[in-house]
Amino acid sequence: MIRIAICDDELNELERINSVLKEYMQKHTEYQANIFHFSAPLEMLTYLEKHESFDILLLDIYMDGMLGTDVARELRQRGDSGEIIFITSSRDHAIEAFEVEAVQYLLKPFTEEMIYSVLDKVLKRIYKEKLEIVTLKTSEGISRLAIRDVVFTETGRNNYQIVHTIQGKKIEVRMTATEIFELLSQNRFFIRCGASISLNLKYVRQISKNSIIFDTGEHLGYPYRSYQNLKDAFLRFQMSAE
Repeated sequence: MIRIAICDDELNELERINSVLKEYMQKHTEYQANIFHFSAPLEMLTYLEKHESFDILLLDIYMDGMLGTDVARELRQRGDSGEIIFITSSRDHAIEAFEVEAVQYLLKPFTEEMIYSVLDKVLKRIYKEKLEIVTLKTSEGISRLAIRDVVFTETGRNNYQIVHTIQGKKIEVRMTATEIFELLSQNRFFIRCGASISLNLKYVRQISKNSIIFDTGEHLGYPYRSYQNLKDAFLRFQMSAE
């Protein structure tokens, strides 16, 4: 089940977006979604402190109390990887939208076709990623894991692999670095960094010559000789995301 949030402090706009989403879902019965509505950004952020994150967020930018771009920045700092769609009356925040990895920046007045087009792209990708579930033999037993939730893996004690997830979990897996990469690389965002690290480019926030910073706030050292290849892969990823 896909979880979609709408946040707009103009009730007429909120209702209109909701109506368009419901019509889309009625026409695309292959998708199932729960739609949540928020008329204030702090209301949504408070809700997310206690509940599961959203797969898709449609955010207005100009709202009382907090800009939609600041909401998105807060979500990314929390490690939230939901697909963000901005719907706004101004072009002024397009660069900020890129910085928080928004999937689309739509200008009001929007058309039904504009919303449909971005939903076609985003839902297809989300459903594909949700199907990528792997079964891992861990130090605690058998565990099923969505590949999209993996931030990076590294070699730990006794050559076990440590899987770091977007939820903040660390899972010890009885596999080699090569085996774990082969499993994860069915997702196109994964690359190998040196002999012992696999990482998801989607969660990389910053790269320096000796460390990687992820959206979870984790820092990871890596071999300097891998810097150029890593930088090139990250730049290609950023260009394709645009």
